[in-house]
Amino acid sequence: MPVHYHTGKFPPSSIDWKKLAVPIERATMALARYDSFLGIIPDESILLSPMLVQEAVTSSRIEGTHATVSDVLVYEAGGANFDSSKSDDVLEVVNYRRALLLAEKMVKDVPLSGRVLKAAHKTLLQNVRGSLKSPGMYRHDQNWIGTSDNIDEARYVPIAADKLEDAMAAWERFVNSDDIPSLVKISIAHAEFESIHPFCDGNGRVGRMIVPLMLCSDGIIRHPCLYLSEFFEHRNNEYQDRLLAVSRDDAWTEWCEFFLAAIETQAKENLEKAQSIYRLYKDVLLESTIKSKSPEVPEAVACLFRSAIFPSNVFTKRAGMNESASRRFISSLKESGRIVEISPHRGRTPAILAFPELLGISEGLRMDSVPSVTDNDN
Repeated sequence: MPVHYHTGKFPPSSIDWKKLAVPIERATMALARYDSFLGIIPDESILLSPMLVQEAVTSSRIEGTHATVSDVLVYEAGGANFDSSKSDDVLEVVNYRRALLLAEKMVKDVPLSGRVLKAAHKTLLQNVRGSLKSPGMYRHDQNWIGTSDNIDEARYVPIAADKLEDAMAAWERFVNSDDIPSLVKISIAHAEFESIHPFCDGNGRVGRMIVPLMLCSDGIIRHPCLYLSEFFEHRNNEYQDRLLAVSRDDAWTEWCEFFLAAIETQAKENLEKAQSIYRLYKDVLLESTIKSKSPEVPEAVACLFRSAIFPSNVFTKRAGMNESASRRFISSLKESGRIVEISPHRGRTPAILAFPELLGISEGLRMDSVPSVTDNDN
């Protein structure tokens, strides 16, 4: 028998706050350390850009895509011969990042709401798998989760479509309230959104976007840059089981314990990754400053961290250097082994360059696994 949505049990009234006291404290401290480190970085984009790409890849991978960070960056670098067999997966990742950035921009001016989620959802499904499943609209039919086309064999059945609007209105009121500690509110809001399952497709990805948006909106972190997809991917079975237990057993406290552990774990791992990226940034900046006294060096180095694979002409424009200075800068980085060329300059086609050390931090990627643009002549 399938588990059905927990009608009448949201917001939960059975939270065991004593059990959550320590997990709340641990998650709060981990977030504070992470956010404090981000606060000392003069240009946060050198950290946030690599992390956002990784989040887009991981969140999309949970839903069945197989694109890597390097696939996405090579595609965006403008490789005309990009392997078309990867295009659909890469576009889903690109859409995820666009959708999250759109939602981040919107919540600066309006509260987190159905309006924001629908806009993100519409962008998420634009011209990709799911594009015919009512992008930007709540569903009007019953859906279910399971491997069978028979609803009676489903694992979980979300709320009925005719009750969905009221459920999402209650969700919005809860999200924008301040009746309970923010981290517990975010835990509950994520579970409730996934339990309602308001869209025909893309619920998992939109649900994961909600977490950094709420953390930032509630003032817990200064940038919406704490992503839980990596934690959920590694513990996907437990994640699904605990969500199911919310509707089946009213197990809200246990869910919150799991979610708070996710926040603590990911905040610690993000801090380590951010520190590694920043150490690399300082090394490259020092090395480049010694070799060149150009005032454009700091911005040029920052550009390297905003995209670890890039066309040479785009780098020149973004770094604010003239072509001669840009060539000398890139040549110096090539000589030191910081930058490698994965596609040479040909005619009007610029060279495609890669920053292996940053890829290594972002995705644990070896340079020999970075796809060569010139190898894809399909």
